[in-house]
Amino acid sequence: MTVRVYSSISQDTTLAGGGISATATSMTVASGTGNALMGGITLVPGDIFTVALDPDTVYEEIIYITAQSSDTFTIDRAQAGTSGVVHSAGATVRHVLSSADLTYFREIGRAHV
Repeated sequence: MTVRVYSSISQDTTLAGGGISATATSMTVASGTGNALMGGITLVPGDIFTVALDPDTVYEEIIYITAQSSDTFTIDRAQAGTSGVVHSAGATVRHVLSSADLTYFREIGRAHV
């Protein structure tokens, strides 16, 4: 079962190195900032943590983080109606609440009526 997890103290960071390709399944953020991005959340198998790459730009992409190893994350690309695109080093990475998250909560609520 997929569990969506959130943090109210997550801090923005940036992509490290050469950024990521349009099909990459992992990303690395600036050195020492991975835990701040997660805002105290520790993922267990089945958890997803929603982030935006290049938020508030024409290149914005919603992704799900599914695993963390320090500053490197396993990711599921092109969520919430976005497309997988190239993101350059220095691109902003921000924890967000997406339209897909809100739809999920609406459907859960309907299931319990």
